[in-house]
Amino acid sequence: MDKDNPFKIQEGSIRDGKIGSFIKDKKSGDYLDLGIAEKAERLGKFFKETKVRKLFLIFAFVLFVLFGRTFYLQIVKGDYYLGVAEGNRIRNDVIKANRGLIYDRFGDLLVKNISYFFLYLVPDAFPQEDEAKNVFFDKLSDTLGIERQELLDRIEKKQDESDKILIFENLEYEAAIKLMILSENEPSVQVSFEPRRQYFPELGMSHSLGYLSSVTEEDMKNNKYNFHDRIGKNGLELTYEDTLRGRDGVRQIEVDALFREKSILSMTDPIDGHDVVLTIDAKAQEKLFEIMSRQAKLRGKPKMAAVVLDPVDGGVLAMSSLPGYDNNIFTTILNQEEYSNIINNQNNPLLNRVVSGAYPLGSVFKAVIGSAALQEGIIDDSFRVNSTGGILVGGRFFPDWRPSGHGMTDIYWAIADSVNTFFYSIGGGNNDFLSLGLGADKIIEYSKKFGLGETTGIDLSSEASGFLPSKAWKEEALGERWYLGDTYNLSIGQGFLTATPLQGATLMSYFANNGIIYQPHFIKETIVDDQINPYEPVQISLTDKVSSDNLNTIRTGMRMTVTRGTAQSMQSISVPVAGKTGTAQFNRNKDPHSWFAGFAPYDDPKIVITVLVEEGGDTGLAVTVAREFMEWYFSQ
Repeated sequence: MDKDNPFKIQEGSIRDGKIGSFIKDKKSGDYLDLGIAEKAERLGKFFKETKVRKLFLIFAFVLFVLFGRTFYLQIVKGDYYLGVAEGNRIRNDVIKANRGLIYDRFGDLLVKNISYFFLYLVPDAFPQEDEAKNVFFDKLSDTLGIERQELLDRIEKKQDESDKILIFENLEYEAAIKLMILSENEPSVQVSFEPRRQYFPELGMSHSLGYLSSVTEEDMKNNKYNFHDRIGKNGLELTYEDTLRGRDGVRQIEVDALFREKSILSMTDPIDGHDVVLTIDAKAQEKLFEIMSRQAKLRGKPKMAAVVLDPVDGGVLAMSSLPGYDNNIFTTILNQEEYSNIINNQNNPLLNRVVSGAYPLGSVFKAVIGSAALQEGIIDDSFRVNSTGGILVGGRFFPDWRPSGHGMTDIYWAIADSVNTFFYSIGGGNNDFLSLGLGADKIIEYSKKFGLGETTGIDLSSEASGFLPSKAWKEEALGERWYLGDTYNLSIGQGFLTATPLQGATLMSYFANNGIIYQPHFIKETIVDDQINPYEPVQISLTDKVSSDNLNTIRTGMRMTVTRGTAQSMQSISVPVAGKTGTAQFNRNKDPHSWFAGFAPYDDPKIVITVLVEEGGDTGLAVTVAREFMEWYFSQ
């Protein structure tokens, strides 16, 4: 046996002990004990097949939901969330545009823009730790000079309104500088320099100009406004909102994760609003308001309305309503105490009595009745009625304002001395002098021709139309038929008839301007990119009113009102004046309203003026206000 050759098969005994033991057990496994095999347990399935199927379905559903959500976030909403992510990196700061200015006809400012420091807070950037947050609010309250709780209340009140909260307007310069320094380390603090409206209370134009106020959700539709914008809420600020409003600019700023500014990415400059020129004469406006305010205080009659028109084109030269209010309170964060004082004032300072107040027109309406009777041929200028103090009809007495009467009266004297009996007769008839008068239907017909019962169309909101009664209306609304007494009351501008002072002025313009009426308006021109766009006056339809002869008859009577009648005090004016006084009953327990409507100079009218004093009595207070204004106006 060759032990040195490992590749040669060797024969013989093998002494390896491990192999030996293997040989001993070589018979193992040659037989099977079936008895033991039957007693052994089989290895079964851990889950039932139904459970496995359910688990598989659940697993598949979870995978489907995860896949669907991933698809929705990355594919469907990918652009949106990309924008959100960019928004976390880019901040858009609005650069406020200046609102267009408003001038009077001579180029004098009626309103201007004043820039103030504003403080905004960004809640998302507040310090996160309580101690740091407390220190932050303490610094703010000390700098602003307000209680810490008041500051927190302001934040809480406006927390859900916008991504940033307007906390303070019109900051003092020192406070603004301190807050700017604070903002270097506190990204939640933003100090801006923005324009706000400033009005001139001495002009008494709060009702005409209106004011700006915060936008509503409705205003923000179509992305025309953002939450911190101011919008014209009434008056001319509302009417010409689209003209006056500018277009804000935007500055895109890159910020880090702590909202700190890193760089300016882009900037769009703001575009200022367009300027508006009104027909208003600022000096006349101020004088009218001064006279009204002084007389209101002197006589204890706080509620007045007055308007001065240019009859040549219908432009408003001056308009004032008392009591007034300071519209500057609306230009900043509204002071609730000041606002409550206004809305709780029983004299209703927010009401523009010139265009929104409806009153019995009183004897001013007699110009319509006289014109209608002349035009219908019921009377001529020689027809006369004997006024002995009134008319007794069916046991009811309809008085003249002079208890002893006015004597024999024609149309001229009836206008000049405001003789009720004459107008009772031509309106409803009088068996002693005229069997039939105009009647209610014809009176209403002519009232409509002169524009009563409908708005004038002036460029102000909330204009009242007044009210013209009718037989059908009374039967339906009050359940009563129309009586002769109703016609008598209507004939002197009493009863159910109401009109605004502006309607009274428009009516008087017809007689001042020889039968031509223009729609009253404030706008004279707009200025767009240095281009002047003039307003074209609108002439109101004048068909089928009265002839020139009949018109001149009424005009003559109005001139006699000043030379011989109820407004003789106006002879002190340096030019000849014509007009009509009025006293309108509305409540037996209160003084009547006082009216005057007139024009001057008589031969070439430059102005039409109408004055109403609520509960002014029969002392001629409306005449006094009109006279003082015209004395001043024609002395300039």
